[in-house]
Amino acid sequence: MRNLISTTVVALHSASAVPVSTHVVALQSSATVPEWLHVLPTGRFSGVDGRGPYVLDNADALISAFNAEGKKLPVDENHSTDLAAKQGFSAPARGWLTALERRDDGVWAKVEWTPVGLAMMQGKDYGYISPVFTHSAKAPFAVHKLLRVALTNDPNLNLKSLHSQNLETTMDLEALRKALGLPETADEAAILAALTAAHSAQTAHAALMSKLAEVAGVEVSVGPDALVTALQAKTTPATDVERENASLKNEVRALNAKVETLVTDTAKDKAVTVIDAAIAKLQVVPSLREHMIARHMKNPTEVEAELKVMPSLNAGGLGSRQPPKEGETATSEELSVAAMMGVDPEAFKKEHKSLFGKDM
Repeated sequence: MRNLISTTVVALHSASAVPVSTHVVALQSSATVPEWLHVLPTGRFSGVDGRGPYVLDNADALISAFNAEGKKLPVDENHSTDLAAKQGFSAPARGWLTALERRDDGVWAKVEWTPVGLAMMQGKDYGYISPVFTHSAKAPFAVHKLLRVALTNDPNLNLKSLHSQNLETTMDLEALRKALGLPETADEAAILAALTAAHSAQTAHAALMSKLAEVAGVEVSVGPDALVTALQAKTTPATDVERENASLKNEVRALNAKVETLVTDTAKDKAVTVIDAAIAKLQVVPSLREHMIARHMKNPTEVEAELKVMPSLNAGGLGSRQPPKEGETATSEELSVAAMMGVDPEAFKKEHKSLFGKDM
């Protein structure tokens, strides 16, 4: 039997608890970025796995409530508002729902994409949406209010139509551990931390591309080759006369410095995210944090490859490892890991003892 995380979101209205469900809908295939999203079916509907039934028999009331509040609804990634944000991590909107409209096949929402969300849609990064809505406590569950929608590629069930699949934010823990390179002992908190780290890295990359496009003076949606060409055109004088122009030289130097700073800052942000996640999973001891961050900035591929095969230092107890010798705090396995990373064992023991130990 698979281990599953089933996240039940509850919104409090006065003294009553109102259940909240998510429902996956496929984005329409189109050569252009969608301006309207099919967010909810009308009538009676259920997931193919039997969950439900849900009923939306008064779409006009749902739309009127939205209009009365006068508030845009966020479009996030993979339910980051319900998962990452509740852990204190970033959960930026990739778009905003600005209007709702009832049609023959259900409720549609007009979306205002952010620059990053627009680039994701143009690049076809996501193919489905998963709306989050409140409903009554007893079946058939009457749909009350649309809260937000999420972009996703992992509905986890076989979609038969735009609104034939029901998701309750369910994940296969075993599959997630393998995909993220986590040990079998990783709990839900460690999995969430790794997912958040991956999401943060993706967000940082998108932000970098947006900044570089701004520096190059091109649209954020251009491809990598076009972006490199634009940057080279900005930083390389076109003629000998321009090369002799002192003011142009100063502009080129300033632009190069700006690009280098952006790249360095982004590399450090990603390194901090990856290494802090590894520390949280007990793959790296805190005393090696700065050393591992510096290594990741120089060669992220090598460090991340090591982390994928590096077990948690405390996973499953000591196992075959030797406990610390009398008067020391570091285990023999920790010393071996330090040696593999080029850290002097004696210096590591001294630092480890100062952070975690006491005189025996």
